[in-house]
Amino acid sequence: MKLTTQDLIAALRLRYDHHSAQTLFEAARDRAGLTDQPAYDLREIAAWRAALARIGDRLDNVWIRLDSLVEAAPAVVEAKKAEPKVEPKAEPKAEPEPEPKPEPNVEAKKPAVEDKSVEAIETTIAVAGVDVKEGEEVLICGGLGELGDWDPTRARLMSRDGDRWLTTLKLPTAAQVAFKFLRRGPDGAVEWEGGENRDLVANPRIDAVWR
Repeated sequence: MKLTTQDLIAALRLRYDHHSAQTLFEAARDRAGLTDQPAYDLREIAAWRAALARIGDRLDNVWIRLDSLVEAAPAVVEAKKAEPKVEPKAEPKAEPEPEPKPEPNVEAKKPAVEDKSVEAIETTIAVAGVDVKEGEEVLICGGLGELGDWDPTRARLMSRDGDRWLTTLKLPTAAQVAFKFLRRGPDGAVEWEGGENRDLVANPRIDAVWR
């Protein structure tokens, strides 16, 4: 099995912004002695991961994503191998009639404890201290579909409220999402705020200051 270049970059975007993920992918690829190609096999991925571990930081979510991709790919192969071949039989044997299956116990399917992690909290995110020029927009972008999945062209637009910029969305109570603020000019040019990625959690309000 192989993972594509985009699979690896998408995993990195759980930790870094789009530009940083692309740059770090290429740095780890070169350090591992790999060529630029559309996809990599397991041996090449292992070499790339070893190189990435030496130059990256706080990569727990990246490792989890890569492991899930690697584990999922062989499962498809095994499923295909398990399909029985249909061969003609000269004298097919009569199959015994299956025993009647008992009715499902509906009560048994109900969880003993209600899972609170699926509940959502309406979270307002505010950022102050943004030096906005004429025609510029302030956006929030991060590792969540509603935040553009680190793609600044799909980032969430914020609205101005006095000297602050606001947006409101619903987050699961157990959510913890990396994000950053950015400015976009009338020509589409994007400027990310400085510093490390921020952590977004489900709180009624989150106040931040542009870095």
